[in-house]
Amino acid sequence: MSSPAAWRALAFAAMENGVNCFEVTSGSDVLALGVGEALGAVERRLIFLGWRLRGTATGSITARDIADNIRNGLQKTRARYLDLLMVDETALSSLTPDAIKYLSDLRASGACLQIGIAGDGPDVERCIGGGTFDVLATSFNLLSDWQARRRIRDASAADMTLICCNPIPSGLHPKPVVRSDGERPMRRGLLGLRRIDPLSSSVGSYAFLQDTPGWTQEELCLAYTLTEPSFATIQLEARRASSIERIAAVTDRDLPTGVAAQIEMARFGQIAAERRA
Repeated sequence: MSSPAAWRALAFAAMENGVNCFEVTSGSDVLALGVGEALGAVERRLIFLGWRLRGTATGSITARDIADNIRNGLQKTRARYLDLLMVDETALSSLTPDAIKYLSDLRASGACLQIGIAGDGPDVERCIGGGTFDVLATSFNLLSDWQARRRIRDASAADMTLICCNPIPSGLHPKPVVRSDGERPMRRGLLGLRRIDPLSSSVGSYAFLQDTPGWTQEELCLAYTLTEPSFATIQLEARRASSIERIAAVTDRDLPTGVAAQIEMARFGQIAAERRA
């Protein structure tokens, strides 16, 4: 979308569906202007506004760079203050010592109420529990491995607020795994009836995500992520009002019975397949 009016309309659509948290990336001037126009229609305290600082091609990021960036963001959005300044993983290694100190000064001054870090890499993990950052935005979905889950646990233990990113993963396997003739996918139940063996190779797929009545694959992925209590909110990118309405409706629905167990069997089945490979 190339006009502030289009972003303003999208922000209004989000508000009408109960969304009150927005993030703007530095350099996205048209988006910042559109969100700023939407913010002008409501009380500032009702909206949570984040500003993401990304790395630059020029190398280091100084305190002056951050100050200019924040000043530009506040002017474009007319927000008076930022609820959250999010330092992207791409910018983390570029921060100079005076820039890191300036982050604390921003928080103390009230210009940015919280300072966060976004990413999944080792540089981000080293920041957990250090005191500089109050918030961690990190990836989590039904494919997340033990490292991602440990990162979430560590950040929660450090009393950091957690934001979930990428709740709808790519790379799911929609088709069941093909079995060889020598495998036995079924076994006898208590009454002599044949039932699916939960340890068989046919279970190690996510085909059920496309076969659950009344649910799309994206909706099931989002509903599963909502069951993780560590997260304060989930971050999604949407460019259509219809998408926002459909996604927002998932928050009022419970994950269908049995789906959580199917997800765990598929996840561990995939792990076992990777180990056999």
